[in-house]
Amino acid sequence: MLFTGTPKLRALERLMTSIPNFMPQGSGYMVLHCFEPPPEPCPEGYLTYCGKGVKCKVPHCPYLEAHIIAGRASRAEVMKETMKHIRSHAFLRRLCSFLRESEDHPMHFRNEKHRLVFNEAIRKLDRKNNALISAVYLLTADKMLWAHAKRHVLKNGIAFESMKPINCSTNGYTMFCCAKDLYSGTKHLTIADLADTELVPPGIFELVCSAMAIRRFGLGAIG
Repeated sequence: MLFTGTPKLRALERLMTSIPNFMPQGSGYMVLHCFEPPPEPCPEGYLTYCGKGVKCKVPHCPYLEAHIIAGRASRAEVMKETMKHIRSHAFLRRLCSFLRESEDHPMHFRNEKHRLVFNEAIRKLDRKNNALISAVYLLTADKMLWAHAKRHVLKNGIAFESMKPINCSTNGYTMFCCAKDLYSGTKHLTIADLADTELVPPGIFELVCSAMAIRRFGLGAIG
C-alpha cells in the first residue's frame, strides 16, 4: 500500500520500500522465444534470399544469418558475413579475389575424397558443436594428417594436446594449426598469415575460409 498522492512521490516511495540490491520490477529482459530461420518465403522486400531472383530493397537482409544456417545463402554472402569484422585490407583483397575466381566453379571441399571422408567422420559427432565440426573439416582435408588425427577425435571434442602430427606436408601442418586455432582459440596463424599467398596457398586459403564459416554458422555455411 502506497501513502503518497502524486505519481512522482509514489515512484519514490516504491524505490524506498523495495528490497536492497534487487532490480526493480519491470526492468531487465524477457526472452519470449528463440531465434529461428524464417519460413519460406521471406517477407516482401527480401526476395533475393528466397531465390526469387529479385533485387532486395534493403542493403543488408535481416534474415541473412538465418538463411546461412539453413544452407540457403550463396558462397559470397556466407563469406562476407563471416569476415565482416575483419579489417585487414590484404586479407579482404585476397578474399574478394578468391570469390571472383570461384564464381563459376564453387567447391566446398578439397576434392571428392575430402567430402566423403568428412561426411563419414562427422556421422557420429555432435553436429551442433561448430568448433568441433570446423576443425574436423580441416583435419580431413589431408590424408596423412587425418590418419594421425582421427584417433584423437571424440564425439564431443578433440584431444589436440595429444596430437603430434608427423610426416605431414607443409599444407597439412598449416591446416592442423588452423584447426587447432578454430577449436581451441589459439593463435598459431594470424589474419596477416592468411593474407600471405606464399605462406597459405590458394587451395588452403579456400578451405580455411570455409572452416571459419562453419565455425560461425555451422554446416549450413557449406550446404
